[in-house]
Amino acid sequence: MIQPNETPICKNCGSTEVVKFGTFEGIQRYWCKNCRRKFTEVDSLPKMKTSQKVIATALSCYYSGMPLDAIQRHLNQEFGIYMSESGIYYWVIRFSKEAVERSKNFKPNVGSTWMADETMLNVGNRKVWFWDIIDIKSRYLLASHLSESRTIEDAQALMQKAAIRAGRPPRKIITDKLNAYLDGIELAFGADTKHVQSKPFTVVDSTNIIERFHGTLKERTKVIKSFKNMETAKLLTDAWLVHYNFFKEHESLGNVPPAQKMGKDVPFKDWSEILAQTKLDMIALPETRLPKTSPSQITGRVPIVHVYSKPRHKAKPKPSSRDTTSMPVMMRVR
Repeated sequence: MIQPNETPICKNCGSTEVVKFGTFEGIQRYWCKNCRRKFTEVDSLPKMKTSQKVIATALSCYYSGMPLDAIQRHLNQEFGIYMSESGIYYWVIRFSKEAVERSKNFKPNVGSTWMADETMLNVGNRKVWFWDIIDIKSRYLLASHLSESRTIEDAQALMQKAAIRAGRPPRKIITDKLNAYLDGIELAFGADTKHVQSKPFTVVDSTNIIERFHGTLKERTKVIKSFKNMETAKLLTDAWLVHYNFFKEHESLGNVPPAQKMGKDVPFKDWSEILAQTKLDMIALPETRLPKTSPSQITGRVPIVHVYSKPRHKAKPKPSSRDTTSMPVMMRVR
């Protein structure tokens, strides 16, 4: 909200050359002299009308397990706005990509013992395997992998992704009895990493931690029922890991997310900060806005015009009242 003595800033180009431009339905509007665009004081992103707070609330509700229709009702009750389910889903897809992209360079401080496991998810009309690997010390989820099979190559791919994110291989990895882990870990790390096969509900080297995570993930997938395709499944599961690592509070860590527990500077602490960073980037690198003008100015090319050297059908000239050549000969010769 712009304060009375505060200089308004254009949300499209960041300019301060802004003047008031009347009100609409009680909302103050502004006009930017620099980019010559109108905007309101609502903290929305360029080319968007909805407040960042509303969008951040929808994203947090979605990754906390609420279905789209429940989010729709919540936004209506909390903010007095109605948003279609397709519009909410558009927010989820768009800003999930932003979250995954902005978190990919974060290097977590993890321990030397990791734990890996896999579970089944629905993608379209088929079953796929969701692999994940977590750090025991920080509870940070290092990597995930989607595949239609449980092979040695899939286990190796999971290990390599985790090593790239952590910046080093672990000393010990705990898994279940799946045989694919035996050679997958060997191919990824060699003999330097100890592989421990464990069973659930044991005291030492148990897989209960990652099983609890799978329980949380399955609660999430019950809400969305099934992913549409592998591309959407990969995006939403990767974004869910961002939510899990950076936003979701863990009771065992003192009610803070794993990334904040490490004591490092995190790129963001909630969905509102992702939206704020996106807005700053859009202002710093605005899209080229073309003026409303002729097609040749927009495209930079002369528009194609079909020109014929002569008409296809030559029309006969109509006789004129003063044209004596069109009169009969008998009337001209006396």
